[in-house]
Amino acid sequence: MSLFDLIPLGVALAFAYFASRRLMTYLHIFQQEEYDGARFARWLVATGSVDKKLSLALMAVGGVMVLIGGLGAWLSAALFIAVAIREADPRRQAKKPLVLTARAKRIFAVALTIAIASGAAVACVGGNAALFILPVQLLPIDLVVANLLLVPFEARIQQGFWREAHDKLMKLSPVVIGITGSYGKTSVKHILGHILEAASSVLITPGSVNTPMGIARIVRERLRAEHRYFVVEMGAYGPGSIARLCRLAPPTLGVITAIG
Repeated sequence: MSLFDLIPLGVALAFAYFASRRLMTYLHIFQQEEYDGARFARWLVATGSVDKKLSLALMAVGGVMVLIGGLGAWLSAALFIAVAIREADPRRQAKKPLVLTARAKRIFAVALTIAIASGAAVACVGGNAALFILPVQLLPIDLVVANLLLVPFEARIQQGFWREAHDKLMKLSPVVIGITGSYGKTSVKHILGHILEAASSVLITPGSVNTPMGIARIVRERLRAEHRYFVVEMGAYGPGSIARLCRLAPPTLGVITAIG
């Protein structure tokens, strides 16, 4: 087997490595958008967060591959690896880090499988570097498609978690204080939790956890009978967001920090 015989495999592996790093970056935003494909798409359009530099480089390499042949394929592989290495890790390098929950891992695994399949297909049909622009640009869409494929499975899991958390709240019946607003939610939550600790045992949602599944997880895993107060941050991502959270954790008291 010659070096040229290994070109498709080498390029496909390099693309797979790049795709795994870039998908993690997009997954970070997808998670913040509550895995809502429409909202994620609007974010992509509004911010123009599509690949530009790598795609231009691949176009340039593709244009000269007729002259340099297999060397161009290895050059495209080197581009994928170089960009992947420079990709920031949103699990650590972010104000609100990516949390690899079980759902996030499932979406990532399916999306990566789709991406690897598309990259391998391009590598097998000749592997011209310019052809890789399409699977590169489709990476955020791979996440949306993966999420859609998992909808029936996720719905069953989430309904079970939601019901378990809601029933536990109703049974233990702490004083639920819901906090929402355009900004200041997390700070007010921590200040209020600190004050209430002087009176009784308090559970507050950690960090910036403010979505139905995040809150349900905290209730299921951390709420105890001794907690008199449950201070819960509620994220308003769009019409109906607060209503859904109030059905999960009906607040005894509500706090709106700011509107604007």
